[in-house]
Amino acid sequence: MKSPWLLHTVLTILLVITAAITIASRMWMLDAHRELEKQAKKRIQLLDQEQALRVEWVVRTDLNTIERRAKKDLGMRPMRPDQWLEAQE
Repeated sequence: MKSPWLLHTVLTILLVITAAITIASRMWMLDAHRELEKQAKKRIQLLDQEQALRVEWVVRTDLNTIERRAKKDLGMRPMRPDQWLEAQE
């Protein structure tokens, strides 16, 4: 019959190895979770930036807004018909 201390030693070593693997996998899982959270935050920030850029693009390409700003801020007026003829020559 084998000695019980050998069996206990082997079982203890297996238990320690199993515990180490469990702890290591838990740490890897937590690291992966942190990375996913970080990437999710970046994604939300990029979506916010994209939305802001889309709004700015619509505002900047709105011809009524451009014309209103040209008249109000820059003092521009439509060309007179005789200016059209001069510009074409």
